[in-house]
Amino acid sequence: MDVIKTLSHKWFIPGVFILLWSGGAIFVELGLAYAEPLPFLTLRFLIATVLMWGFCLVEHPSSPTGLSEWGIVVLTAVFQQIGYQFFYFLALDHDISPGVLTIILGAQPVLTAVLMREGTSRFQWLGLAFGMIGLICVVGRQMFSGSLSLSGILYSLLSLLSITIGTMTQKSVRVSLLANVTIQYTCSFIIFTVLSLSFGSLTVQWTGLFLLSLLYMALGVTAGATMLFYHLISKGNLTNTTSIFYCVPPVTAIMDYFVFGHVLYLTTLIGMILIVAGMALINKRDKVHAERTEKV
Repeated sequence: MDVIKTLSHKWFIPGVFILLWSGGAIFVELGLAYAEPLPFLTLRFLIATVLMWGFCLVEHPSSPTGLSEWGIVVLTAVFQQIGYQFFYFLALDHDISPGVLTIILGAQPVLTAVLMREGTSRFQWLGLAFGMIGLICVVGRQMFSGSLSLSGILYSLLSLLSITIGTMTQKSVRVSLLANVTIQYTCSFIIFTVLSLSFGSLTVQWTGLFLLSLLYMALGVTAGATMLFYHLISKGNLTNTTSIFYCVPPVTAIMDYFVFGHVLYLTTLIGMILIVAGMALINKRDKVHAERTEKV
């Protein structure tokens, strides 16, 4: 029973996060056929914001108590929610293929490890390298399917920088998780509404597929996966936590095969094996440390 409890605690939440986050690319591809990115994002954060405020009315979570607490929550929203999402869509809109964008965003665990300097071990660096190589294998056939524009690369790098900084600032947030995400989603909804009204419109085609896509992104990803990710950030080492993003492209590839019928190549399977090996190496340090602690 102790073994089952340990495995459940260690892998259940990351596993659910990976499944929810990986499905995002599938549902975004479905939804963008019926709406432009900005109105899609506006409606997505509207639903998530209303949902979170409903929970707040029931739970009455503690709010930020000072200017510094408010500042770090809003700053995290600017990078983790608004900047990451906005530049992600702009990169795709400026001729960057999903494969190239995945490679660039896949550098987040490495960039986080370099910036945070959390005492990353040689095992973890080797694991990060395995993960990046595996990631390239998974999306290798897509990497050069589109032209590489300077503006698209710039937006991709800004998206990477945004989610990395947002993840790092989130580590400093001490407000309750419910209050934290509610404030962040409210800020995001306001900003995306202003952008939609300024640069486009809120017009969408209300089809069944769009509604399904919108609800999945609002409830499954924005509300569900993001809260799970923030929980993981608060409990663990950032290098270990961000390394789970290596698992997203392979899972998305598998979903893509079943939903759209796209072929799974041998290089994709090899990449998956390398990513699993990399994850094992990245988490080896925590296991060794835990065993030493028990002996003491």
